[in-house]
Amino acid sequence: MKIVQVIDLLRHQLVRLATEEEFEVHDYVLLKNDRDKLVGQVVSRSREVAGAKADDGYELIEKLEEKDIARYNKTQEGEDERVAVAKQCAEDLKLPMRFFASRSDFTGKTFSFFFTSEEKVDFRDLLKILPKKTNARIHLQRVGTRDRAKILGGFGRCGRPTCCSTFKVELESVPLDSARDQNLLTRDNNKLFGLCGKLKCCLLYEVGLYRELRRNLPHIKQAVTVEGKTGRVMGLDILNQKVKVLFEDTDVYDVFDVDLVQKKFTPQASRAPKKEEVKKAVVGKKEPSSDSPKPESQPTPKK
Repeated sequence: MKIVQVIDLLRHQLVRLATEEEFEVHDYVLLKNDRDKLVGQVVSRSREVAGAKADDGYELIEKLEEKDIARYNKTQEGEDERVAVAKQCAEDLKLPMRFFASRSDFTGKTFSFFFTSEEKVDFRDLLKILPKKTNARIHLQRVGTRDRAKILGGFGRCGRPTCCSTFKVELESVPLDSARDQNLLTRDNNKLFGLCGKLKCCLLYEVGLYRELRRNLPHIKQAVTVEGKTGRVMGLDILNQKVKVLFEDTDVYDVFDVDLVQKKFTPQASRAPKKEEVKKAVVGKKEPSSDSPKPESQPTPKK
């Protein structure tokens, strides 16, 4: 079965649909659920996926032609005015909702409003007011800062459009270790954050290679010997496999290929065993067999 991945533009959520047709990335397609006719944008080409399961509740109708896309774009007109109305209504009701975008279905009879908030909001009263202001059915959706950047788009520090708004289908968590393992942590760590205020998605692209190359290198401050001289590691060039060494009784740094550097381990520098290793050792320890002789009990001396 062929699966195509599509973004439902009304709710901005990923949908996996079964199809026998061929679709290209960025194609616009017409979707249908139990209430609306929706417009979706293809984010991955249709392909055979073993054991794949299509999402329920959606039906893929057809690929949109130029005239249909123009009709859909016309329903998007007035987005800024709709967002302004939603902001004003939320302010009147004293709701902590920051609206930033609005989308329409294919017919223009349903509008979605996207907002961010630091806490959960009871917007039932707002749902009674907005339909009267817009003369349409309303869908309110709270999103996080990363999804906000994905919906709005923009340009990163590299000068290219953000990854999340162009080709990334799903947003993975980016841990701080991904920056640390690539020696990217500096005093000016603001360069590591994207438009969403979170660590950039691109930090995950090469971290696997850095971690693989890092295995061949010593640790910072580790004692090493080079050509019979003893020193300590003060810096690493992971990609070029170079080690920066400060020798004893000198203030001069030298850079060497990792092949010339010999690690010097001392009892003080040996690391403590990890919890997983201790647990594994305990689990692997054999219990005394039931057939083995038990120690003889000594009689209790009488008083």
